[in-house]
Amino acid sequence: MIGRIAQWAVAVLGIIFTVMIFSGNETGIDGGLWITYIAFGLSAATAVIFSFTALSKKSLIGIGGFLGLLVAAYVLADGSVQPGWNISEGTSKWIGTGLIMLYVAMAGAVGAIIYGEITRLMK
Repeated sequence: MIGRIAQWAVAVLGIIFTVMIFSGNETGIDGGLWITYIAFGLSAATAVIFSFTALSKKSLIGIGGFLGLLVAAYVLADGSVQPGWNISEGTSKWIGTGLIMLYVAMAGAVGAIIYGEITRLMK
């Protein structure tokens, strides 16, 4: 019941902010962003809370693997900064870490698709 009310409230606010944006009022942009931030925060918090209630050995292995991959990507990331960039060396290292994690995730997704298609063709 509460979720349904929140869903309708967010939908109505979204419509109001959209109308404000189309009418030229820039306050609608800020309001829409705040609604997005709040909804994302609540969704993330709910997902984390419910995931901790059902932790199993497999999920702990997955979390550990992700953290291990994150540490490996951080160690491998280059922290060099070009003179024209307006970022610190630490920021550059975290950007490199994110890119390495992205590449690994993409390779894993492509590998899973190829593996799935090959096993489907073998049946």
